Amino acid sequence: MPAAALSSDALRETHLISRRGDWRAWSTVIRGAGRTSTVVLLHDAVLETAETVRGHLGLAPSTFLPIKVVAILKDAKRRSVADRWPTIDYRQAIELVADADRVVSW
Repeated sequence: MPAAALSSDALRETHLISRRGDWRAWSTVIRGAGRTSTVVLLHDAVLETAETVRGHLGLAPSTFLPIKVVAILKDAKRRSVADRWPTIDYRQAIELVADADRVVSW
């Protein structure tokens, strides 16, 4: 059984969240403290706001988000919220998943 390599690099974690208000997903994201986490919002999850994300993470209003959050452009446009989050296309989402050390899909 190969041993895990020790590294000073942070574990890169990508969460794919498709449902708005999914408390299980967000509670897992916040437990990943110390990791470099990226959250990709797709489907109805693109309707989340910075305020609701802070609430899900248990952060005070106006607190800096400790994670990177992006939305799938096609889903954000379909729901008329393309200006709410930085957007990526599906190809870029696949690249994020391929480059991640850990991927969690909700």
